[in-house]
Amino acid sequence: MDKQKRQDVIIRICCLVAAIVLWMYVRSSEDPVITSVLKYVPVEVLNADTLADKGLVLIEQDFYINLSVKAPASVVNDLDKNKDFKLAVDLQGYGLTPGENKVPVQIKESPTGVTIANADALNIKIDVDSLVEKNVDISATTVGKVSEGFYNGEPTVNPNIVRVEGPKRIIDQIARGEVEVDLTDASQNITKNLKVKLVNEEGKEIKGVSLAQEYVQVNVTVAKGKSLNVNVRTVGTAPQNVFIESVTSVPNSIEVAGESSVVDGLSYINTGEIDLSKITDSTTLDVPLVIPENVRTVNGEEYVQVKIVVTKYQEKKFTVPINYVNLGEKLVLEQQNPTVEVIVNGSEEAINALTVDVFKATVNLNGMLEGSHELEVELTGIPENIQLKSTTPAKVTVVIKKTNEETGNNDNQG
Repeated sequence: MDKQKRQDVIIRICCLVAAIVLWMYVRSSEDPVITSVLKYVPVEVLNADTLADKGLVLIEQDFYINLSVKAPASVVNDLDKNKDFKLAVDLQGYGLTPGENKVPVQIKESPTGVTIANADALNIKIDVDSLVEKNVDISATTVGKVSEGFYNGEPTVNPNIVRVEGPKRIIDQIARGEVEVDLTDASQNITKNLKVKLVNEEGKEIKGVSLAQEYVQVNVTVAKGKSLNVNVRTVGTAPQNVFIESVTSVPNSIEVAGESSVVDGLSYINTGEIDLSKITDSTTLDVPLVIPENVRTVNGEEYVQVKIVVTKYQEKKFTVPINYVNLGEKLVLEQQNPTVEVIVNGSEEAINALTVDVFKATVNLNGMLEGSHELEVELTGIPENIQLKSTTPAKVTVVIKKTNEETGNNDNQG
């Protein structure tokens, strides 16, 4: 009986083994083991921060690798390359140098029943570069226009220099940092914190570096504007024989902006003083503007050009006869000056056209009695474009006597 039982057990075990073998055969026939390549399986980079201790930095890149896996077809088909595998490359302890470096990939996790066929040959290229720093100038540009009747100043940036750090090959491409401020319809001062964009010489954005300060403060002054005429201030008088024909400013008006309380009260903008006593020829001078406090010129003008046109006078002498008039009855002139010397000046053209006939020298004897008198010579007929410099003598002495009727002397003048 015992022998029979042992035979039954042996038979059952054999049947079980046969069943398992049969099951495995059937299974392998229906779900065969296959080898497949999973592409772009992500690889985690560990201890990248340790590169800085060696003066190196990791170049931004995508870290993927292809895995050759062996497993039943049903398993392979259900694999999720992003979740089922944990691959890593540890940068600590490797003697990396600038450029591409081949580093082995470690398999941290993989699904049960899956064999990685190329596990011993998993390597990935790691691109590193020298870690460098650089100070970059930050400039601000504007877009849009402020409200009508207002003007904006140039934007200021604080800080205007930012330190950047990163791979040398990228840092070397950076030409400047930029921020852009929108002025559309602004009617008051603008203060904004704006993110810095790093660009190369062509204005193309550069990424892959770190900034000590990603945001900077930008300030733009927006003020009420007004157009003011330029008032040219002069002192002194032109030198002798120099006539100032015109004094004009170029430009003759300036756009200014500033606090409304100040700008509204302005009707013109002065220049510095020009001393006319030093002007001898036609000239153009750069003269500073006198800009009121809390006001600025919209286009940054600090000077205007002042054009001064002069005419040089010529001098000429004329001997003009004196005409004595209104001598009383029964009186005669016993002593008199026949002429006066007149000196005038004017432009060359006016002087050349001038003749002695235009001058009238007159001494008025009205009310004069017998005796000696000192009387003024009145000179008339001087053209408007002629200046009288002197009349010599300005006064004349006349001696008047009564006529001698008995002798028939009746030389009454007038």
